[in-house]
Amino acid sequence: MTSSNESFKENKLENTVQTTTPVISNNQNFNNLANQLSSFRSADGHQINVVRSPDKQLALEELGYKQELERKYTYIDLFGIAFSIMGLLPSISAVFYQSTSAGASSSWGWLFTSLFGILPVGISLAELGSAYPTASAVYLSAWHFAPEKFKDIAAYSVCILDSISLSAGVCSIFFSCAGQILSCAQVSNPDFVVTDGKKYGVYCAVIILGAAIGTLSGNISTRVQQASIFFNCFLLILVFIALPIGTHNNDIPFNKGKFIFGNAENFTDWSIGGNWVLNALAPAAWTICGFDSPIHMAEEAIYKPRNLKKPVLLDPQASPAAFGVILSIIGCGILGWCMLLCLYACMGPSVDAIMESSYSSIVTQIFMNSLGKKWTLAIMSLIAVGCFFMGVSLILATSRNFYAICRDRVIPPFAADWLAVVNQRTKTPIRAMYGTCVVSILLGLLIFQEQGAASLFSIAVAGFYLALIIPMALKITYARKTHEIGPFYLGKTWSYIVNLIAVGYQSFMVVIVLFPSVNHPNQEEMNYTVVLTFGLLFLAWLNYLIYQHKYFKGPRSNLTDNEFLEAVGEQHIDDIIFDDKK
Repeated sequence: MTSSNESFKENKLENTVQTTTPVISNNQNFNNLANQLSSFRSADGHQINVVRSPDKQLALEELGYKQELERKYTYIDLFGIAFSIMGLLPSISAVFYQSTSAGASSSWGWLFTSLFGILPVGISLAELGSAYPTASAVYLSAWHFAPEKFKDIAAYSVCILDSISLSAGVCSIFFSCAGQILSCAQVSNPDFVVTDGKKYGVYCAVIILGAAIGTLSGNISTRVQQASIFFNCFLLILVFIALPIGTHNNDIPFNKGKFIFGNAENFTDWSIGGNWVLNALAPAAWTICGFDSPIHMAEEAIYKPRNLKKPVLLDPQASPAAFGVILSIIGCGILGWCMLLCLYACMGPSVDAIMESSYSSIVTQIFMNSLGKKWTLAIMSLIAVGCFFMGVSLILATSRNFYAICRDRVIPPFAADWLAVVNQRTKTPIRAMYGTCVVSILLGLLIFQEQGAASLFSIAVAGFYLALIIPMALKITYARKTHEIGPFYLGKTWSYIVNLIAVGYQSFMVVIVLFPSVNHPNQEEMNYTVVLTFGLLFLAWLNYLIYQHKYFKGPRSNLTDNEFLEAVGEQHIDDIIFDDKK
């Protein structure tokens, strides 16, 4: 042990360990608390056992991490981040071609996927985030749930998959934003030609601007999220009102319920049933994605201690991240379904005429038919702004995930230690933000290859679901009786059922998003999601086996021994610090 530890040993030993919220009675033997202890390696390199309390959501130090980020986000703000990332109208505009290729009845696929697939995943994720209130909750839970022999590789795999997913998500959203901006240029000037070079230039510009906004202080960022909530709601209400009025004024017949709920189309060479499964179920998964963002923002959330005597299923003030995840999924699932019904009711009787539109987004054609050029240009401009808000929210959450993996040295120490620094003025991880920006700009080069660009959407979903499957599957198998429980928990029976449904749905959707858009594809038509996702994961594993295993040992506390003692008390230090090995 180091000399500092020798001085710790000189402290008087007592029979209890003090925490920020003491829950252990004085006559309770410390050695009988093994089931309440979690092990972390401190910044000084010592292995530390940490006593967990019912109020652990208030004490980040009990998870072994120093409170560096400023707590400025309420549960409404966290909901706003997830709701903004989903950005219903911009997202629906991006996936409407795929949805319509299965016909108007694809709206049933949206509703089913949202409420019976994505919602169970969100509830399961909310339980993980509630048990581990930190930006690293997803891979931290995998590390805790996995058998001792596989803890590090399980957590490392989740880190890589989640990071791939978030980076691809940032790319796809800002790529859609660039497309919306260029669509406005097309509406304004029909002779304007959209090229890959122009699209990439606009993409880089908006992503750098989004990163710059994301580096601002917490006070400004929270106002941005609040503005985003109101903006997205305003945009939805505007279209819900203006589109039917414009359709009626231009004598375009409204489609009847039989068409809206029963129309099936097939604009692919798959069978009509296969096409419906592939293109009616996936759009909701692509749109209602990024709902893990409140989890990654947990270290900046404002909490209020929960009254444990009151049996409350979901207390937004005690579990703000869980509230943000669940409410955003429910809200976007129902509102998105209503928006699809509105679009299908107002699109006119000819699906072919819409699908053959020359605009990069076929929603533009619906607006042009019903509202005319000026109104279409105004709404498409607002959609572009909404899409930009989506990107700002996602790059905010992605940077927190990047900060967390750097803090735990998932990447080499020389880069990780430099990137995992919080700016003392803004209290934001500025270096991690621009690191995220660089990764997304490089990954965005895929837009120069048509199938590569299309794969960005699929990578975001496949990587996200694969990352979540690991801790959720471990929770209902190996760690079924030992997993941590947070303020939000459904109970043993319902938690098991919901997690089982979540794992099954995610496994099914991973297969779905790996399918190509055409049957028997050639080289140009191939879906490269499987190559990119598992190729990057294989390279990461190779790096881990050769080099990174020396440095990544699961969660690595950034608390020094002195800071840890200040947070949890100095008593019984021999039992708390038990290993001096690096």
